[in-house]
Amino acid sequence: MISVEQAFAAIESTVTPLNGQTVTLSAAVGRVLTEEVRSDVDSPPHDKSVMDGFAVRATDIAAGVTEFRVLETIIAGAVATSEVTPGTTARIMTGAPLPPGADSVVMIEMSNLGYTDPTPETVTLRVEAEFTPGKHRMVRAGNFAKGDLIFATHHLIRPVDIGLLAEIGAADVNVCAQPSIAVLPTGDELVDCAQLPSGAQIRNSNGPMIEAIANRWGAATHNLGIGIDQVDELKQKIAQGIEHDMLILSGGVSAGTMDLVPKVLSGLGVKTVFHKVKVKPGKPIFFGVVEHPNRRRCYVFGLPGNPVSSLIGMHLFVSTAMRILTGNGKNRLRPQRWGAVLKSEHQTRGDRPTYWPARRCDCNDPRTVEPLRWNGSSDLLSLREAEGLIHFPARQSKYKSGEPVEFLPF
Repeated sequence: MISVEQAFAAIESTVTPLNGQTVTLSAAVGRVLTEEVRSDVDSPPHDKSVMDGFAVRATDIAAGVTEFRVLETIIAGAVATSEVTPGTTARIMTGAPLPPGADSVVMIEMSNLGYTDPTPETVTLRVEAEFTPGKHRMVRAGNFAKGDLIFATHHLIRPVDIGLLAEIGAADVNVCAQPSIAVLPTGDELVDCAQLPSGAQIRNSNGPMIEAIANRWGAATHNLGIGIDQVDELKQKIAQGIEHDMLILSGGVSAGTMDLVPKVLSGLGVKTVFHKVKVKPGKPIFFGVVEHPNRRRCYVFGLPGNPVSSLIGMHLFVSTAMRILTGNGKNRLRPQRWGAVLKSEHQTRGDRPTYWPARRCDCNDPRTVEPLRWNGSSDLLSLREAEGLIHFPARQSKYKSGEPVEFLPF
């Protein structure tokens, strides 16, 4: 049995990133860039007005000129046809390019016109506050210039990034390939979540939960159904699963009579990297790899059958492998950890580090966290309010209110 740190190290030394691929902008959210992205344009592409108003020379305003001859109206997308000279102006709309000769904009509110009034031949402008050159003007390339680095390699593309990528013409982007992950919960007691259990049956909660987490991480998941505790059945389904980039099983990985998964995996050529980690809950976790001739390898995780154990295995260990696979681990491979303090005292015991469901408290200090009432690794109800896990080191101890702890947000 290895430590949590040794398990992290084993995953990091085994898993390698997927190859890159080109995707359209509409498919890029949640993917990681495999090369930098630079702009092919200036933004904005010209000096522009940031207000509806009148384009003027600041020297005219400084000289006290109030009556101006209006040369034209410039709307966004149009180009000026006249140059602003002393005593002249152009009516201009927000986003429109400034005409030659103008260096500033007077807001329409400072004129004798309203927004919907027709444009007269002359306009009166009255500027009471100090007026400086460049007022209400954004200069060309004020945001960024052609050739500027916009996103570096390994950047995770968020929805908020899509508009910027569109602005610089990145209709297609080069990203790390999307992992294909097969999910196989096992156990004779399991039935589909749409079915009413009878006798000793329980609904399959691990499969949907694992798929949901993997999808959130950017994977394409494939449901292999439920694997019953029968060698030939498991062998058939696992053989399908190892054709993907990753196979995640739950159940059947401990040391009981019906824990058949490790034996079946070995028979299909899966090399064990580790089996059992000093962690609570989730000790029986399995991690292995199968090498395929002439194609990528498959990484295999066997999670314990109890649902909270599976959840913790996903957030501690599978997440690390996913960050590497997707190229999202440039700055952080392991789960995020925050320094926090306990709201109330808490008792732990045992020789394994414990990861306890917890929530952040609605109080003045956002670092304050509270362990939830938890009845063990089969208790999914406790996760209803959980926002993460508190890490309690391996020791029997009573923690006091206000004592520092590590918090791992979901």
